Amino acid sequence: MRLLGTGAAGIRAQQLAMDTIGNNIANVNTLGYKESQVDFAEALSTQVQTANPKFTGNTAITTGVGAGVLTSGIGTNFQQGTLSPTDRPLDLGIDGAGFFQVRTADGNTAYTRVGNFQVDGSGQFADMQGNLLQPSIKIPAGVTNLKVSAKGKVSGDVAGKETTFGQISLVGFQNPEGLSKNADNLYTATVNSGAPQVGQPGNTMGNVTLGTIRGQSLEQSNVDLAASMTDLIQAQRAYQLNARLISDGDEMWGIANTIRR
Repeated sequence: MRLLGTGAAGIRAQQLAMDTIGNNIANVNTLGYKESQVDFAEALSTQVQTANPKFTGNTAITTGVGAGVLTSGIGTNFQQGTLSPTDRPLDLGIDGAGFFQVRTADGNTAYTRVGNFQVDGSGQFADMQGNLLQPSIKIPAGVTNLKVSAKGKVSGDVAGKETTFGQISLVGFQNPEGLSKNADNLYTATVNSGAPQVGQPGNTMGNVTLGTIRGQSLEQSNVDLAASMTDLIQAQRAYQLNARLISDGDEMWGIANTIRR
């Protein structure tokens, strides 16, 4: 009897789905958060021949019977989040495709959509975790009216004269869904994502058109709370149904064990 195994596979899959949806709901107010999505696949099926099979020539026609559900992976939905206005000139949102490139404390390169930058103690552009924007941009002391254009030009006033300090680049990927998701809304490139394609905001790199930068804006989470609550209820009902399969299967085994020969 495959009923117990099928039900157990369903419970494991729906538990992962509920955990993933719950994490999405918890991050509904996290800046730049991208919704995670569970992908399901049918477990390996077994070919079963009926009592009165039909034949194709001398070969009996069999029917495939599945063995439950598996989770084939957890993907990321990179749909654009809402760009909300702020009062900080170094809050930068990306309107369109692309990522900011940063260097983490361990020297590795990572990518993020969260653009709440600041000027650190050494005068360099850094995010709130201290990761340095790449290519590096250094801001001298005493700068006023610091601003970033839609094309990524960083400028400000030095002694009353407007000065350009650097150019912010964006990074695009042929398959952003293939990026590896890390903590603090950081991503790293993988073989599946393809090599990073660096360019100025608004330019086209390969078949990827990079977005533009919107100053004094931050991208919000792209989690749809109403849809997530609906998905959570659906996953809970599927979990209950699979638990019922196990309960019914146990009863059937109990009946079979009490049958006298």
